[in-house]
Amino acid sequence: MIRAAIVASKISACRSGLAIRALHSSRTGRGLLSTLLQTPNSKDPITSQWLGQPAHATHPELVGKGETTPGISQSEYDQRRRQLVDSLPDSSLAFVFSAQMHFVSPHVFHKFRQDSDLFYLTGWNEPESVAVIQKAPLTERGYTMTMFVRPKAPETELWEGPRSGLEAAVSVFGADEAWPIHDFARYAAQLVTDARASSAGGWSVYADLDNEHGMTRSSQCGELQRILQREQAGSHVHRLTSLVQRARLIKSPAEIQLMREAGRISSAAFTAVMRACRPGLSEATLQSTFEHASRQSLVDAGSATADLSALTRPAYVPVFAAGEHALCMHYVLNNGPLRDGDLVLADAGAEYAAYASDITRSFPVSGRFSEPQRDLYSAVLNVQEQMIRLCHASSGYSLNEIHRSSTSALIAELKQIGFHASERDVETRLYPHHIAHYLGLDVHDTVDMTRSQTLKPNMVVTIEPGLYVPYDDCFPKAFRGIGIRIEDNIVVGHSEAEIENLSTSAPKSIADIESCMTR
Repeated sequence: MIRAAIVASKISACRSGLAIRALHSSRTGRGLLSTLLQTPNSKDPITSQWLGQPAHATHPELVGKGETTPGISQSEYDQRRRQLVDSLPDSSLAFVFSAQMHFVSPHVFHKFRQDSDLFYLTGWNEPESVAVIQKAPLTERGYTMTMFVRPKAPETELWEGPRSGLEAAVSVFGADEAWPIHDFARYAAQLVTDARASSAGGWSVYADLDNEHGMTRSSQCGELQRILQREQAGSHVHRLTSLVQRARLIKSPAEIQLMREAGRISSAAFTAVMRACRPGLSEATLQSTFEHASRQSLVDAGSATADLSALTRPAYVPVFAAGEHALCMHYVLNNGPLRDGDLVLADAGAEYAAYASDITRSFPVSGRFSEPQRDLYSAVLNVQEQMIRLCHASSGYSLNEIHRSSTSALIAELKQIGFHASERDVETRLYPHHIAHYLGLDVHDTVDMTRSQTLKPNMVVTIEPGLYVPYDDCFPKAFRGIGIRIEDNIVVGHSEAEIENLSTSAPKSIADIESCMTR
């Protein structure tokens, strides 16, 4: 494919704004770029020199040549969109909405995190945005993509920071056409009306119009919903995310490389946490140590001119649970003291270039396991290592089948250390969570994909058995109040020999943990 040369082939004056369009054109067309795209706004330093996210032109140390986002090429984003439209019937429209900004209090916002489906298909990382992907078999790419984004606005950017704007939506992110976001409702209404009129009942709209799983999308989602209701689209409307998630489930080599790096920096942070741990500190200190060490590992890994720490952030609110706090699956207060004789259950992960890691380690505050802690830890570790060995396509296992196997294996391990636990005891009290989930752009990735499907190569999954012994006379006294979970990030292989553990450098064996913590 000849890469589209970006020119303002037509700057359409309309009632509410300007559109920027792309052409496949000659060298003459490319030469028009610097003149046709010059506007009063583009002479402003913020507008002309900055974008709303790193790009090769502005951050070559973070984004390589030919990449849209760090580690992911322009051609890979194009291939993702092609894969999506190949799964759609003819005369289909797909509307992909950005996430919303969330606020701590009036005027004080959380750091923005993009909707994973929109990011997967475009790499665009700003709110108030929509990508409209239309199946178009007669075009060179087999589809057209129109993006609705916030236009450049120097006065607003002075306060809120830079935006990428319409020009970058075309030149950097591969849109065929870009319009101001406030034109979306008018455009969408016309598009739906045209689709309905031009096809004999066979048209389809794919969009996610709900806030499932607590995810809130941009306000344009509601605008489309009203348009579809007005057009009585009903049976022509289908969910989009399941189709996108099916593609996201199998990771590309580039994605696995980013997740490999996320695993590396998280593992380095776990090592730093273990070395820093001692009685008298707070759980909060371990959390801050983890977050600092995650960034620092990207300073140390870079050259003198390439500090890559801007590419990481916490993948989720972490768990740093000392002592009996570990009996709570997702204890995130992280405000208790570290006491001699207790274990710490730390469930934390760094995100790298938007891809998550999710690792759990359990280790003694004092640096040495007691005998009961050692026995219980060994039971969980033995089961985890057995289950990791099943994470290959030729095993024929699904995540649900691995979970059932882990329950049986834990019962056998517990029997050896004096527990008389039934299967019900294990499933409802000692080990009440699933052993695994998919991992990728989201920590709990591709949540609509069933865990009953057979594992396939290049899926990335977590394997995380745990034991949480309550204060109950049913269980041996020496183990009560101890919570242990061990979690690694696994790339599913074709065979057992091809399984890759992305978090293998985080100390995990008893010997490695005690050696790491020796002061």
